[in-house]
Amino acid sequence: MVRQYLLALESVLECHPELQRCVACCVDCGLDFLTDPRNAGREDLRCPFGCRARHRRERSKQRSVAYYRTAAGKQKKKQLNGQRTSRPRSDEGALSESSPSPSAGVDCEPAGFPLPAELDLAGVVLEEATLRKSRLLPYVRLVVNLIEGLHLGLQEVLQELRRDLRQHRMGRRKRADYVGGDVLQHPP
Repeated sequence: MVRQYLLALESVLECHPELQRCVACCVDCGLDFLTDPRNAGREDLRCPFGCRARHRRERSKQRSVAYYRTAAGKQKKKQLNGQRTSRPRSDEGALSESSPSPSAGVDCEPAGFPLPAELDLAGVVLEEATLRKSRLLPYVRLVVNLIEGLHLGLQEVLQELRRDLRQHRMGRRKRADYVGGDVLQHPP
């Protein structure tokens, strides 16, 4: 997948050489990615493919540890632990007779909701709910806006993704897609 991504990025940069200044290298993994033009030239960026989120979690953990080592943090933690142990526990063994048992054969699916749309693309199933909640959707929006010169919102990008991922006709593919697929099938 990384090879496909780098090949696609390279073909985009060949078609749009003005985007070369928007290419940044991830500090952690070293992967090149497109960034907002306002971030051009920065060398402290992390890629949106996981390094950024991992760094954010690590920094949050460091801040939490540092806070809970202070006197105010120790007091707060003691208070939180006291609240947790002083709560009355509900009797988990007793079930109320008015609530049906989970094995009573009751369908848990809410009625009236359509089945989620699943898009099959080369063995990868993309569900609509997963697409909508994806952390990469803002990055896809940025890339689309940079390449096409548009200013689309997240919902518009989501609609375009759903529409384009349903298309399976070869006539709709661009030349760069054919070249990329051929290189992957028959490496030099």
